[in-house]
Amino acid sequence: MRNLKKGLSRTVDPQGKVDRKSREFRERGAASVFLVLMIPVLFGALAVALDFGKLVYQQQQLSNAMDASALAAVHELPNPVAAETTAKKFATLNDPQAAPVVTFWCIVASSGAGRTVATGQIPGVCDPGTTAGARCTETICAIPCPKTSDRKCNSVTVTDDKDVPFDFAPVIGINSGNTGAQSATACNGSCGALSPNPMDVALVADRTGSMTDTNRDKMIAGIKKTLQTMTKEQQYVALGTIHRSKSAPGTCITEPSGNNTGPWIPVPFSNNYTLNPATPGATPPLNTTSTLYQGLDCLNSSSGGTYLAAPMKAAARYVLGEDANNLGSLPVRPTSTPAKKAIIFETDGQPNEANIAGSRLIKTAGDIGSSNGNTACDNLTAVAGNAKDLDVLIVTVAFGDAGTKNCDGSNGNGVARALAASASKDASGNVSQANYDCATLNGRIAENRDGDFFFCAADGDELGPIFTAAINAISPNSHLIRIPD
Repeated sequence: MRNLKKGLSRTVDPQGKVDRKSREFRERGAASVFLVLMIPVLFGALAVALDFGKLVYQQQQLSNAMDASALAAVHELPNPVAAETTAKKFATLNDPQAAPVVTFWCIVASSGAGRTVATGQIPGVCDPGTTAGARCTETICAIPCPKTSDRKCNSVTVTDDKDVPFDFAPVIGINSGNTGAQSATACNGSCGALSPNPMDVALVADRTGSMTDTNRDKMIAGIKKTLQTMTKEQQYVALGTIHRSKSAPGTCITEPSGNNTGPWIPVPFSNNYTLNPATPGATPPLNTTSTLYQGLDCLNSSSGGTYLAAPMKAAARYVLGEDANNLGSLPVRPTSTPAKKAIIFETDGQPNEANIAGSRLIKTAGDIGSSNGNTACDNLTAVAGNAKDLDVLIVTVAFGDAGTKNCDGSNGNGVARALAASASKDASGNVSQANYDCATLNGRIAENRDGDFFFCAADGDELGPIFTAAINAISPNSHLIRIPD
């Protein structure tokens, strides 16, 4: 008993309290057990967090893919079969397992507060056959559009979802997650607006002797096709040439000048370059009696030098009204949106100019030129910069040697860099640049797809479609839109 009491005295104090050291030991033991029990929970939470981040990433990637698919598909309308094929093709390029659902709409203007279809836009804008099922806001109405050849849809929706296998969460029994349905809708044309955006554009085309007859003919054909993608009532087009045209031409308004006299912009703004299409949505035929068509049709080679700054300055002064133009004689466009002033400037080589003392400022009349190639390129970028300061949007196209020569005539890409520097910033505000080698096919493809306002081409086959791309860059025909709930 004496030994037992002695042993108890070591664990119990005189007041019957638990010995402090023993209590701390038991508490440490309990904490260790708790920590062991919590480890699976902590690992599970970490696994869920990591895989949730993967799911969010895949959801954004799928959303981007739907945007790209819708924008690609809408260019095929009014052919719904081709549009659906293109949508699925672009979706599978992003994800081989993609299986999007493609639906079509006719999007027109709304009556306003009444939220009903502005029927005056049917069948001109699009033709769904009936207005049943229309979803309207006070601005637009989206009408379900059948995927049949007798109907004309102007919008496409691409929808898909995706199961995402998890990497870590399976340890707690969660093998995958789903992105949920991701949708994108793209519309082609006015898309509910009463009229498309107005634009005053000067096309400046090089026809100097360094351009072969074949390439020049293909360039002309490309410009004509571009006109068929435009809206003549809203987009007024003038034609400029490098070198000049005669002040008093004969039967051809673009007859080349034999000296440094005559207009840089021989063909005034036109609003009748196409005729009405045979059926709504069809490609409009060209108006062969239009001054613009006739000026293109007889655009012959010029023996004059390749000037850069002078025709750019003349085009800017013309679209801005600093030099007399004919806009005052054309119909006032029924929109409160001011017409966008734009220049598409194409040249096929390094500068070949005479010395002309003149100002780089658009507001100051008169030509400018330099026999020094580097100075000529500097003059171009300065003149273009001043035009951009006056809200003129500039698209530049380097053709042939313009993509492979320096401004002094040596091999390089100095002319391309000067043309890129003369172009406007892209839609995101980034400066246009000659980032790729225009001497190679892959380089030209990359340059023409990078989203800025500088393009390059090696021959007439490549040049023709670039004019259409340039017009679409200035005034896109398609854009993403939200379908009313």
